[in-house]
Amino acid sequence: MDALVAARDALARGRRAAVVTVSAIEGGPPSREGMAFALVEGGGTYGTLGCDGFDRAAERDARRALAGEPVAAAVYDWDPGSSIRVDVRVLRPGDAVPQAAGRPEVLVVGDGPVARALSSLAATVGLAVRAAMPDPTLSAGPDTYVVICGHDEDRSQPTLRHLLSSPAPYLGMMGSRRHTGHLLDELRAAGHSESSIARVHTPVGLDLRAETPEEIALAALAHIVAVRRGGTGAPLGRARGSS
Repeated sequence: MDALVAARDALARGRRAAVVTVSAIEGGPPSREGMAFALVEGGGTYGTLGCDGFDRAAERDARRALAGEPVAAAVYDWDPGSSIRVDVRVLRPGDAVPQAAGRPEVLVVGDGPVARALSSLAATVGLAVRAAMPDPTLSAGPDTYVVICGHDEDRSQPTLRHLLSSPAPYLGMMGSRRHTGHLLDELRAAGHSESSIARVHTPVGLDLRAETPEEIALAALAHIVAVRRGGTGAPLGRARGSS
């Protein structure tokens, strides 16, 4: 679960939460501004700051803050030329949980091994994660990358059709071409434009010959990153013309 979502849920249950947020970057650490880590009072840890070392330091400072120590900011070193600065804040029931401004999210629709693997992988690259079951009332914005971890006609496909009217830049659906190949023709017949249909990717992900749930999640996430960053998905040597 995303750190800020976990903190919001904790406050709704009457618990405190300590949130550690990256506020500045120096050098080239494996982190980004806005990444967040949360420790829920009496519960677990959520989110990541980009690596295990940063997360261990964040958990230490979060525990100190929840214990009442005056921890408001800290610097975590990565190497001699790289570090991150973090803000440490204890939230109490009734406090407003800060929003990650402009932070893109992955909307993982469905459950099961692929959904769990994708949620975990997306968090490691700094994307917010929103998990939901198939529902034709789900919302998605221009920074929402959708992966529907199913292809059933009762719930998954109606969810995709509904989200096609949203500004989401990526709409992925799991399933073989045998199961989902008819969808694109149906969407065209329903009057959707080619530019809108171009956002639909089914089967989902890049061609990695993925087999395990973790590999399938990696293929989907790699495609999302390529779409978001304008990449081709080709090997770097070939894409750049080098040997």
